[in-house]
Amino acid sequence: MVNGTEINPLKELIDFPPEMIANIGILITILKTLGIVFIIYLIFLIIKGYFDIRRILFLKRINQNLNEINEKLNKLLEFKNKRKK
Repeated sequence: MVNGTEINPLKELIDFPPEMIANIGILITILKTLGIVFIIYLIFLIIKGYFDIRRILFLKRINQNLNEINEKLNKLLEFKNKRKK
């Protein structure tokens, strides 16, 4: 009680028009939907990141193999050039 009057926050909520309460319900539903969409997008980004890391590692391995093949070919060419002389 403040100055002889009772403060009841629920009474203020009850005094809202029904149209406004319905709009708040719609707003809450929209926010829930956006939250679910955000969570799905976050899961998608985590999965995409995992596959991106795997792809990068695979490409690094291919690059290493190509460098090894290139070195071996250079050695063969040097050996072939020495034999011709």
